[in-house]
Amino acid sequence: MVTLGDGSFEPRAPRRLKAPWIAAATIVLAGAVTGGVVAYQAWQQNAKECAPHILKRGDRKECIGLSDGSFSFGPSLDVVMDKIKKENDRVRASGKPFVSLAYVEPLTTAKGEEETKYGLRAELEGAYLAQRELNEASLGGHGDLPRVRLLVGNLGLRSEQWRPLTEELVAKSKDKNHLIAVAGFGQSRGGTKNAVDALRDAGIPMMGATVTADSLAEAARPGFFRTSPPNRDQAAAVVNYLVKRQKDVPGYTVAVIRDRNEDDIYNTSMFDSFATAASVKGLKTVGSPLEFLSGVDGISNAFSSVADKVCALNPHAVFFAGRGVNVRNFIYAMSASERRCPVTLITGDDAVGAYFGSQDGEALHDKLRTEWTESKVTVLYSSLAHPSLATKLYDKEHDPLPGFLTLYSTEFGGDDAAALKALQDGQVIMGHDAVWALGVAVRNAAGPEGNGQVNTGSTLQMLLQLSGKFAVSGLSGPTSFASDGNPDNKAMALVQMEPSGGYTFKDVVRP
Repeated sequence: MVTLGDGSFEPRAPRRLKAPWIAAATIVLAGAVTGGVVAYQAWQQNAKECAPHILKRGDRKECIGLSDGSFSFGPSLDVVMDKIKKENDRVRASGKPFVSLAYVEPLTTAKGEEETKYGLRAELEGAYLAQRELNEASLGGHGDLPRVRLLVGNLGLRSEQWRPLTEELVAKSKDKNHLIAVAGFGQSRGGTKNAVDALRDAGIPMMGATVTADSLAEAARPGFFRTSPPNRDQAAAVVNYLVKRQKDVPGYTVAVIRDRNEDDIYNTSMFDSFATAASVKGLKTVGSPLEFLSGVDGISNAFSSVADKVCALNPHAVFFAGRGVNVRNFIYAMSASERRCPVTLITGDDAVGAYFGSQDGEALHDKLRTEWTESKVTVLYSSLAHPSLATKLYDKEHDPLPGFLTLYSTEFGGDDAAALKALQDGQVIMGHDAVWALGVAVRNAAGPEGNGQVNTGSTLQMLLQLSGKFAVSGLSGPTSFASDGNPDNKAMALVQMEPSGGYTFKDVVRP
């Protein structure tokens, strides 16, 4: 090629071929080569793409990226993602102004992980129902402009693929997608905090749904909010309950079990928060904390030793600073015939991970039910949400739950009783409330006529106003945001988990 002065290229004139058959052969050969190149490029593209713009990342080749519902990230999410796709299509077809909200989670799961596809699906169901309420004035009562598109993103197993996803989120906040906020975030892990820090630096406001580690929210750097009470509030509520038990029951003793995995910020902040609250409120504990280390081999052996020590101490209750999957490990260890000493285990919101996900066979469910009953372990936890909580916190006239049950049944089938059962573990409710809170801020930014400027900055400004008398009326209760983005003195439900898989509401607790 000849380089022109302006930096463009001009191809050389082709040579004349002396025989027509040579020209024909050349054309055929060129076509074959071109076809081969196209086929190879298509193969390469398929090898690295799960769907357009959703790429296979990392050693596990996880599907990482944002979907408008057209790609579901797994069969168990097909139904809810199809509904999200149809609602997004309606938003586009309306021709009215819209903004996009993203709901991000570690949508890649591994067998035995505490965050199962069932819990993720429930959160997305709640997020979708909040989108429906925001887009139909008769459902939500907060107008319908701008319309809300919902994008769903995968942070990868244990949020390890946070970097490429946050880069895509930042890019979509600057283009025609009008991305103005991000909700969800899943578990409190190191990758989660990295994602939160990156989005905060980019000026994109966030709303955590079930993520509770204390270190995520910062008063000095606004941007991360959450509808879920942080670990410090959960631990304080548990300590309040245990202090009352020590006052009411002479000789009531409490032991502590903790996970020493420092990469899991949920465990570490739950233990630190409990220790601080116990010291301030005068809770008496027996012995040194009993320890295990998640994420390494030998966990079953470790819990056998922990269970022996619990029976030797013979406390009335143990506070458990660990994940739900390890609550299950403890139950199995306590079911051994030489143990089975009655004890109440009390822990934080991740206790829901003790139940197996929907992908596990009924035989495993039966095994858990049987061994749980034999273990004589009672499990209580500070739940972020429960259907009974709304009826305790709102008067009948202002209770949002009845209308939501009708909407849930309409969209996902069943009657109100089935909807109540689906909401018991709180996952649907928290997914809903995170998107709903962002939607309220969006509508406040748009103003009464719905034509105000709505972007990341104006949404952040309105989130800062949602406090006091202007608290968000969520299904998990009124949420008033403090200056650090955490809910201010938000009520929680003390819930008993049943071996049968149920969740029994016991009381309202506060930090």
